Amino acid sequence: MKTEYLADETGSVITNIPYENYICPCITPDEYIIPEIAESKSGEENSLAINNAVDAFLPDGGCVYIPKGEYKVSTIVLKSNTTLFISKDAVLISLDCEENRISAAPLHGGVITAENAENIAITGGGTIIGLGKTYTDEPETEQPLYALRSFNTYQRVIEARKRIRFGKQGISRCSLIHLENCFNADINNIVLKESAGWTLVINGGFDHRLHNLVIDNHIHVANTDGIDLLNCKSVTVHKCFIATADDGIVLKPRESDIADIQVSDCEICSCANCFKIGTETAYDVKAVSVKKCRFFMPDNMTYGYSGIAIESADGSNISDVKIDDIKMNGISSPILIWLGKRLRYGNANIGSIQNIVISNVVANNTELPSAITGCTADGKYYQPKDIKLQNIQVTYRNTGESLNVKLPVLEWSMSDYPDIVRINHRYIKDHIHSEYFDLPCYGLFIRYADADYSGYQCTPRACSTPPFDYVISEN
Repeated sequence: MKTEYLADETGSVITNIPYENYICPCITPDEYIIPEIAESKSGEENSLAINNAVDAFLPDGGCVYIPKGEYKVSTIVLKSNTTLFISKDAVLISLDCEENRISAAPLHGGVITAENAENIAITGGGTIIGLGKTYTDEPETEQPLYALRSFNTYQRVIEARKRIRFGKQGISRCSLIHLENCFNADINNIVLKESAGWTLVINGGFDHRLHNLVIDNHIHVANTDGIDLLNCKSVTVHKCFIATADDGIVLKPRESDIADIQVSDCEICSCANCFKIGTETAYDVKAVSVKKCRFFMPDNMTYGYSGIAIESADGSNISDVKIDDIKMNGISSPILIWLGKRLRYGNANIGSIQNIVISNVVANNTELPSAITGCTADGKYYQPKDIKLQNIQVTYRNTGESLNVKLPVLEWSMSDYPDIVRINHRYIKDHIHSEYFDLPCYGLFIRYADADYSGYQCTPRACSTPPFDYVISEN
């Protein structure tokens, strides 16, 4: 079964994104400044003009209006109480890689940035383009990766990696929007296209609203997360369409706690994880809600890791997460809950995952089991606790399968970066020489975890032979 979303001939971009469902008409403000920008000017000149207009409002703030046209830009810096209104037919186009390399005023942080600012808005119905493809090397192939006739984990991993556009050596890649330690930001009715790095980054602060956005990335440009929420609190993400190569919406508590995150009514296509907590998890995460979302891959293509990933790798205590009413199609594995002991950032203590409720999920055309796993250290068991999976309906893509199950599943084989397609593997030199093993079940793999999965139902491939679940306890 295909989704209604179609990709181009290379499988790199979605060609029929319903912009009209997400981008609403915006009322032009009564008062504004139009900066002295022109389609004939350089990116540095246009950014200088926009930044001068922003500064002209200091200290009280105001609205900078971008009229119809396509304008090259370098970095635009917003200040407190400022609105950047990018009108419907206006396009801000980032410096490409070569332009940025030789520029006297190159991009820094993002195309649009703000730091220690409050009461800022980016809106208007217009578009920001990052030209991210120019910052990457050519992949081994640009042919779409469709579902394998006979699923094989190793082949899937290697074929997917052949299509990744990795960043050029020594070249920094910026976000399209990057807010640092800001408060009360409202980003709405904007199209973000072709990011070179993480697309929209909120790092620190609180009371942010992200809504009615379209993120339309090249889905093979590496490290292009859709929305990154770092070290922040009280953030609402509502009615966003996200198509990207890396994680769709991701929470990363690297420098402080994350709390009170609300995600709803989003459609996400990701070649990694659609919604993810982790993997950079030095501080705690609590009070997270995700509801009424749809995760998909277009055109019967096969990529990615999980629809829902909750990962504590570096000491984070993750609690009070509720995920409800999720539809998935073509997502490799529905759920990954992973408590690990990577312990970067100087942390010495393994964290925790508890009070997680995932309910009312329908996942079609999956290819791998879900997994809930803890770990051991110094003779102790660390397990996710109070995990509830309620009314989960999973159906595999009905292909053949060529499995390579390795038993027993050893502790070391699941201690690296917790991508579901690599959760049982041996890394040797590079991915080509590595070994990838299938988990010994088709439904749920559970290791060292306190989980109620009585509501998890799964229909395997017609030819499948492994059991539904495989449980490793601490006894």
